[in-house]
Amino acid sequence: MDSNSSMPSSSSGMKKLRFNLDCLPFPIPGRGKKNSSKSFRVGVKKGSDGLMNIGRSLKSGVTWGVFPEDLKVSQKKVFDPQDKNLLYWNKFFEILCILSVACDPFFFYLPYFNHKSYCLAIDSKLAAFTIIFRTICDCIYLIRISFQFRTAFIAPSSRVFGRGELVIDPGLIAKRYIQRYFIIDLWSVLPLPQV
Repeated sequence: MDSNSSMPSSSSGMKKLRFNLDCLPFPIPGRGKKNSSKSFRVGVKKGSDGLMNIGRSLKSGVTWGVFPEDLKVSQKKVFDPQDKNLLYWNKFFEILCILSVACDPFFFYLPYFNHKSYCLAIDSKLAAFTIIFRTICDCIYLIRISFQFRTAFIAPSSRVFGRGELVIDPGLIAKRYIQRYFIIDLWSVLPLPQV
């Protein structure tokens, strides 16, 4: 805000001060209307740029802002492990794992004693629900396995200094996943309870 001295006071010898309030980001009542369409256009432009960046990220499967210099060399579809969307997917898969494990005890309630024929029978409604629910959970978990084959990881040798170096080579990512967690994930997807 800058001040402009103007107009000597008529009664005393004091000067009145005026302040230029046109630079404020909010309108002052009674001072005229600022051009709000210009600020609206700037906001829309910033918002559309953000949407285009999200669209590029989803289309390519890569967050471009994290490690752009490496991705210019390798244009493969590799996910950043700190990507917000991937973290949401991981939370979803964790909840799905809990639900599928909670579904397994229902298989123990399938057989029941039929009083009419004096023998064991299987509750067909509960069996259908349990098998369908567990199969859907397993099929969705296959998507997680495919994500793991394309999720970058931080090289163990570079963890000493700062954030570390992301490994974005799909071959190294697949090799690491197969050596560490693939067998456990594959074992959990096998339809053993359904059989």
